[in-house]
Amino acid sequence: MKLYLDTAGVDDIQTAAELGVVDGVTTNPSIIANSGLEYREAVAGINDVIDGPIFAQVIADNTNDMINEAHAYQDWADKIIIKIPASRAGFEALARLRAEDIPAGITVVFSVEQAVLAAKNDATFVAPYLGRLDDVGADGLATIKRMQRVFNAQEFDTEVLAASIRNTTQATALYEAGIDAITMSPDLLEAHITHDMTDRGIVGFDSDWGDRGSPISD
Repeated sequence: MKLYLDTAGVDDIQTAAELGVVDGVTTNPSIIANSGLEYREAVAGINDVIDGPIFAQVIADNTNDMINEAHAYQDWADKIIIKIPASRAGFEALARLRAEDIPAGITVVFSVEQAVLAAKNDATFVAPYLGRLDDVGADGLATIKRMQRVFNAQEFDTEVLAASIRNTTQATALYEAGIDAITMSPDLLEAHITHDMTDRGIVGFDSDWGDRGSPISD
C-alpha cells in the first residue's frame, strides 16, 4: 500500500517525511491556491523535500490545453504524475498522454464506470473521493472497495488512490480492504500516531524508571 500526503505545505511534508512512511505528495488546484504560491513554485518546493512522486492537476478544461499543461508540468520536478478530471475532455487527454508514456491518471472519480474507463486507457491511477461520496448519500467506502475488486478481477495495473479521507476510521477500513493507495492530510497522518493509552503507558514507564538516568550513560 502507498501512502501519499495531500498538501503543498513544505514544513508539513518535511515533518511527515521524517517518519519514513510517505511515498509521495498529492496536490490539487484548491491546495495550491490556498498555499499562496505560484503553481510551479509550490511543486518545486515539494520536490526539494520529498523523494517520491508529486501529483499535479491540470487547470484547463479542454483536451489540448490539458495536454499542453501536462507537458509543461513534466519540467517542474523529477517525478511528476499528471492529475486530470474525469470529464470527456479529461479522458481524451488521458488517452493521448498515456500514448506518450507520460504518467497520468483521473481524479474526482465518483463511479466504478469512470474508474474502468480510466484503467482501460492504462491510467497511472484513479482517485475516488470517499468523503464527498458520503456527503451526497452514497457509500464511499463500498464504492472504492468495488473499484478495487474490479481492478483486481480485470488485472488492471492502474492504482486505486483513495482521496477525501476524513478520519482514521475511514483510513483503517481502506487498509483492511486492501486499497492500493490513499492520500491524507498532515493532520490525519498525525492522528495515526497519537493515542491516549500510548501516552499513559509512556508516563507509567517514566515513573517506574524514576531518576535512574540513561541506561547508556557512564
